Amino acid sequence: MNRQDKKQKNNIFGDDPAGGFTIIEVMIAMLVFAIGILGVVTMQTSSVSGNAKARYISEATNYAADRVEILLDTNYSAIVDGAGTNPGLNGLDDGGITPATTADYYTTSTDGLYKIYWNVVSNLPTSNSKTIKIIVTNRLLQAPVTITFVRAAGL
Repeated sequence: MNRQDKKQKNNIFGDDPAGGFTIIEVMIAMLVFAIGILGVVTMQTSSVSGNAKARYISEATNYAADRVEILLDTNYSAIVDGAGTNPGLNGLDDGGITPATTADYYTTSTDGLYKIYWNVVSNLPTSNSKTIKIIVTNRLLQAPVTITFVRAAGL
C-alpha cells in the first residue's frame, strides 16, 4: 500500500487530501442556518404582537372592572336608564358593535385610548334590580371587552 492510498482511506470527504468542507457544503449549512433564523424572527414578531394585544385586553378589562366598582359604589337610585338611543333592554343588546350610538352613558380613559360605555336596565332580571352592561373599546382591539352584572337594591 503506497502513501497516496493511505491518505485516501483516511479521507472521508473525497479526493482532497487536506480534508475540510466544499463550498457547496458550506452554502447548504448557511441556508439551513438562515431558514432557522427566519423562523426565530417570525416567532419573535408574533410573540411581540400577541403581547401587545394581551396588554390592550388587560387594560380594557381593568377599565371595565373599575367602572363596575364605581357603579357598585354609586347610590342605587342614582343609577338610571339613561338617554341612550336604545333605552331599556334593547340597550343591553347592542353587542358592543356601535356602543357610542346606543349607550346610556360613556366616558373616556385618562390616556384617551379607551372608550367606556354602559347601559342600564331597571327591574331586570327581577324587580328592585338593575342589569348593567359595560363595554370598553379601543381602536386596536378586535372585539370590545364586555362585562354585564346585576345590581340589587339595598346593596
